[in-house]
Amino acid sequence: MARTRETTGRPWSFQLRETELLALAVVAVLLPGDACSQSYELGRSGDLVISERLRILAHGQALAEGSSPMARTLSLKADMIAQGFYHRGGFEWVMAEASLSPTLGWSPNLNGGMARSRIALGGGWLEIDPVYVARSGATAGLLFESEARLAWGAGRYLQVEADGAISHALHGGYERRDRRLLLCSRNHLRSWSFLDLCVNQSESVRSLSHYEQRETMFQFARLFTAPNSYHEIRLDLTERRQPEYRQPRTGLELHSVWPGLATRLGTGFGRAVEGRTAERLDVFADLRWRMAGAVTGLSLWQSRASGGQVFGIAQRDVSTGVALFRQITPALDISVQYVRTQSSVDLFDNRQIALDLSWRFRIR
Repeated sequence: MARTRETTGRPWSFQLRETELLALAVVAVLLPGDACSQSYELGRSGDLVISERLRILAHGQALAEGSSPMARTLSLKADMIAQGFYHRGGFEWVMAEASLSPTLGWSPNLNGGMARSRIALGGGWLEIDPVYVARSGATAGLLFESEARLAWGAGRYLQVEADGAISHALHGGYERRDRRLLLCSRNHLRSWSFLDLCVNQSESVRSLSHYEQRETMFQFARLFTAPNSYHEIRLDLTERRQPEYRQPRTGLELHSVWPGLATRLGTGFGRAVEGRTAERLDVFADLRWRMAGAVTGLSLWQSRASGGQVFGIAQRDVSTGVALFRQITPALDISVQYVRTQSSVDLFDNRQIALDLSWRFRIR
């Protein structure tokens, strides 16, 4: 994969060998600090982004301009290998890893029950059987995450992710099980353009609820540079399938790197589903930065769902959430989130607070 540097018009290729990496690292030490300060800061912010491709752009640009320390240069090479850019022909495993994370948390709905114990209906009140009301409490569990990649071309690889989680309520005997399987074909087209095809199957089981969903997605991504920033724009076409219905969706995301900051902005639109309450619109914004040397994040989102009826009332839900994330150590994360759902049906109108603490141990 190659790109043209706007400042010189000369081609710069990702196919760097170890001697070239070392030479550029030495040049980075010798160059004046002012000449490299901008690309250095953007390269450092690249550590914050979720997108590997955008991280490669940020780190690669810093390396090409001689402002990348050796540790970040080695990280760049590792990302390139994992993306298949060191492919030497045939099929080659470029990644196989797994981790196990003990978790502690606070769940607002341990059993998948109703948010309210009674609802307003027809000028009166309808009492809900306590068995079907949501229970909150502390949880402990395990999270398993794994990923493997098989490269078959330059910047082209097959990806498999298999995740599973189980959490137990410390009181009450409630249990939650989550499973996810992701299969993707990720493909570099030319320059900084990519095309992906993914199938994502997820399932969540609690005492009173069983959620299952499959998403099939085509996604086009394009990376580009702008003054004092790097960006990745994504456009996707998705079919969301649940046991009761199918829903076509479109989405647009913008991932960005700024000095000292990484951001993600996105929105999605879903077609109406006759007779079903389905998500029609969602928007989100994520920010990540370093605070006292540790990665810190803030997420904001809102989703709007409509289309169904409950007790003869047209259901319209608006859910708004905010979450804070903090990386205590490279293996220890903590997050807290608050979600407010306003619904035309009193049964679904609620507020929820959740807390999660996890330790990550690499087992491969």
